Amino acid sequence: MLPFLSFLLLDVVTASYTEPVTEGAQSTCSSPGLNGLPGKDGHDGIKGEKGDPGQGLRDLQGPPGNAGSAGSGPKGAEGPKGAEGPRGAVGPKGDRGERVECEFRKINAEIAGLQSELRGFKKWVLFSTSEQVGKKYFVNTGKTLSFNAVKCSQFHASVATPRNPEENRALQKVAKDIAYLGIIDNKTQNRFLDLAGNRVQYTNWNAGEPNDTNNEEGCVVLLLNGRWNDDVHCHDSFLAV
Repeated sequence: MLPFLSFLLLDVVTASYTEPVTEGAQSTCSSPGLNGLPGKDGHDGIKGEKGDPGQGLRDLQGPPGNAGSAGSGPKGAEGPKGAEGPRGAVGPKGDRGERVECEFRKINAEIAGLQSELRGFKKWVLFSTSEQVGKKYFVNTGKTLSFNAVKCSQFHASVATPRNPEENRALQKVAKDIAYLGIIDNKTQNRFLDLAGNRVQYTNWNAGEPNDTNNEEGCVVLLLNGRWNDDVHCHDSFLAV
């Protein structure tokens, strides 16, 4: 832009010097010319090389991001059981409530033991006063009841029915009184049955028995001499064995 301006000024100055001067006229000075218009911008130069990285401080690390969602893969196999850990230290001594509970447990255990001994003693007394024939035990209950009451009693045994002379003698020895036998006189069938409904095979009737004097279903009792009598009403009370 400067060379162009110089050229323009020079041209103006040259013109001012070549202007003719009229004789007798006063000399005048010319004013400087106006600046010219600015020139056009030139083309961009070639891009320079990349500069060296700056030497500023590195910024601080940002906070950790949110945890990701759980994966959808299959559950892995269960690992082997670990070794048993060491035994822990002995705990503090319990309070009075625990000691009382412990004492109650001991007392209950002692009571259960005494009850067991008592049951054993009762069995010993029972069987020491009984008579055994084979696998049977003939026991005197010490109670006089009607026949139906004997059948429904809680002796956990059946009314005695001797099957042979040995059992009949054992029953006589235990009873020591008139006692019911587990035999019923079935008048409709004219035969004697045990409590299971089976016909009695062994009998030991007293003289003149059975005589069917009651003409109705009756019960059979064991007499003091070991013989049997069928002339008994089942509602009468006799010893239960």
